This record gives sequence, structure tokens and C-alpha cells, in this order.
Amino acid sequence: MIRHFIGLFLLAVALAFVAPNSGVAEAQEPLVLLISKSAHTLTLVKDGRPVKKYICVFGVNPDGDKLQQGDNRTPEGVFFITDKEKLGNHPYLGRTWLGISYPAVSHAERAIHQNLINSDQYQAILAANKAGNMPPQNTRLGGWIGIHGGREDLTRQKINWTEGCIAMLESDLEELYTIITPGTKVIISS
Repeated sequence: MIRHFIGLFLLAVALAFVAPNSGVAEAQEPLVLLISKSAHTLTLVKDGRPVKKYICVFGVNPDGDKLQQGDNRTPEGVFFITDKEKLGNHPYLGRTWLGISYPAVSHAERAIHQNLINSDQYQAILAANKAGNMPPQNTRLGGWIGIHGGREDLTRQKINWTEGCIAMLESDLEELYTIITPGTKVIISS
């Protein structure tokens, strides 16, 4: 309970102090997705007010931030939606995809200090985030993190099953898909 409260408090602080031209979106963005890994929720926030909560699940290694490709963790931090796509009926991802701008600048900063990426990759990640584009997906940090459907049986039971993405029920994701646009801010907390 305390961990959940701390996570929500940190989300509120992050929303209050995001720089106006941080490259992701304006601080007073009309729509924001707040994702709590510990609560298994995605909350749609409109004009600063929670509108609706949805059930969601995460990577099979749910504790902590994503560190590198293959760790099966869901990244934490401030991101934005990079793209939207209808997938037909993909056996793993479901019917709908919302791409997330992982790796964020914070991930690149940590990775350059740990020698996981080189300076060219670091600069490319920074430039993409600043421009509101999808960052490079082919570094040792991994990539192709998004919000998708699939495995509704496990999602309903709040069993983490993805390789690092956020999974939702298809009907909930379809509802979000109609109102979310590229550039929408996404904040993921523990």
C-alpha cells in the first residue's frame, strides 16, 4: 500500500515538473496515460483529471526499470506514443498497437555510463526524443516497447506475461486507440 502511494506521489511530481519543451509534450497536455506497474492499472487523464482506469499487465520480470534487451522488464519513466497500428489478429500482440518512445533520455544516460551504448547511439536517442520521433530500437537497450492486446486470459488475472510491453484487454485498448494520438504523454511508474 505504501509502495503504491509513493508511486502515485512520484507520478504527480513528474507531471508537475515536466519541462515545457522537453521534446515529449507540453506539461498541460490534454491527454496523459499514467501506468502503475504495482497497481496493474493504466489511467487515462484528461485535462489533469483521471477519466478512466484500465487493467494492464507487464513484462514477466516486473520489478524495476528496463535495463537492457532481453531482461523482460517494462521500462519506467516519461515517454510518448510514437505510432498507432492495427495488427489484424496477431497471435501474441492482439489486434492493436500503440508504440512507446523507449529508450528515453534517462535510459540513454544510464546506458552510456555503463558502456551499453556508444556515443553515436546516445546522440541518436537524445535527438529522436527531442524531435518527438521513435528512438533507435536496435541498441543493447532493446526496443519495440508498446501497448498491445493478446492473452486476455492472463491479462484478466493480472498475470504479467509480456517481454516488456504493456498488455491490455482488446476492448479497452480499442477504446483508447480511438482517442490517443502520437505524441500523447505516457508515464510509467513502479
